[in-house]
Amino acid sequence: KGIGELGIVGAPAAIANAVWHATGVRQRDLPIRPDRVIDTHPRPNTA
Repeated sequence: KGIGELGIVGAPAAIANAVWHATGVRQRDLPIRPDRVIDTHPRPNTA
């Protein structure tokens, strides 16, 4: 890795962890898109 790459290596992992903490669902595919987060988030049982 070059010296300029040090700041970008951990960014995707940090964003994925932030999404996990906010939603409780792990996103393992990049890019993390809002539609994927919504589709994988469990829906409350309204019945």
